[in-house]
Amino acid sequence: MRTPGSPALRAITYSFNFTLPVTTWCLNRCGYCSFRSDAPVLMAPEECARRARAAAAQGVIEALVMTGEGIDRHAGLRKQLAGWGFGSYAAYCAEVCRMCLAEGMLPHTNIGTLEAWELELLKPWNVSMGMMVETVSPEAARGAAHRNAPTKAPELRLATVEEAGKLGIAFTTGILIGIGERPEERVETLEAIAEVHKRHGHVQEIILQPLNPQPGTLMARWARPPDEDVAALIPHVQRLMPGVHIQIPPNLVDDLPALLRAGGDDLGGIAPEADHINPNRPWPELEALDRRLRPEGMGLRLRMPIYDEFIAAGWCPEPTRPVVEKLLERRDQAEGLLAPAAAGGIA
Repeated sequence: MRTPGSPALRAITYSFNFTLPVTTWCLNRCGYCSFRSDAPVLMAPEECARRARAAAAQGVIEALVMTGEGIDRHAGLRKQLAGWGFGSYAAYCAEVCRMCLAEGMLPHTNIGTLEAWELELLKPWNVSMGMMVETVSPEAARGAAHRNAPTKAPELRLATVEEAGKLGIAFTTGILIGIGERPEERVETLEAIAEVHKRHGHVQEIILQPLNPQPGTLMARWARPPDEDVAALIPHVQRLMPGVHIQIPPNLVDDLPALLRAGGDDLGGIAPEADHINPNRPWPELEALDRRLRPEGMGLRLRMPIYDEFIAAGWCPEPTRPVVEKLLERRDQAEGLLAPAAAGGIA
């Protein structure tokens, strides 16, 4: 906490979240992914509700609803959804989000490419949504990263970002670094995102995520990009999308303070469980990180899954507003950091 008379600290934000991986089946077979499985199984709504209650009891504020992609294309999963009374995967996810909101958490859905009607179903129950564009690189599309990943086509992903903007959904997106693209294609990907953002003003955050080679994946032996590759992109985000926040995944870089000094200002979601996408990279201990940053004029600050300026501008859907107001009050009255006590998981 800042003592009276001390200089103001530059805020480095984070969200206290948990992940609800409602299915790990995915149409794509990305060369870097260890999250995907061949099991066509959806989490039952009752199990989603149970996990949401457990997370809320730990003080979590953000429910990240995350899954594989292309779920509606699997006949067995469609049958399972129909058995529960859902006409589409988007309708099921909307109900999961509604349950999380009822427990006092703010949903943020990231389930891949979506059409306008699907986004419309999800919007009332989400303060924000997200999906990585990843890259516009033809080399990555043809190479190990995405040659077996039809929904990673950049035109499909940019279309989802566009539709979210048309609907007024606060959106988080970003790029993957080191998956076979050339350095100039990283900038081209940011430029493509910026063109959409200029039309709608809805991109709240850009994630600059370096590849984390995972054991057992096609790209397990690929080199992890150096921090310098991440740092080189920060000025481009600032130039192309002034005022948009820049997330540096804290468990995927070597010198986090240096990247924050370079202009990164957010850590993303920190959870009371392992990172579902990068389980071999533990979260930082927030109290220790805060102590490390303070001598450099920076300090950690909790945020909602929608940034304060978007809240003030009225981007929150009506059903979410009472929970947003309650959580903002809780944050502003808190002494110290709201953070996971340990990465032991949510039972």
